[in-house]
Amino acid sequence: NFRDVLNVLGVYPGDPGPPGGDCAAHITAVGPGVSHIKVGDAALGHGLAALASISKSDARIMAAISNSLTFEQACTLPTTWMTVHMSLLA
Repeated sequence: NFRDVLNVLGVYPGDPGPPGGDCAAHITAVGPGVSHIKVGDAALGHGLAALASISKSDARIMAAISNSLTFEQACTLPTTWMTVHMSLLA
């Protein structure tokens, strides 16, 4: 995402945190009370250090995806969707 580009260029203001944000992957674990995704589901959302081998996320910002999207396609959607969603709420 754009934060990673700014970080690589050395122009991100402050600490950008670990690289990666948008993600798409198979779910390997879920916490108590999570019912909209389950272990083994393909999902998209935002993850902490999403470019790492293992990433953690808040289930509230993850969504299951169907076979109609590849992981490469799905990981392009979270920031775009959230930007539009938040702008419509404003």
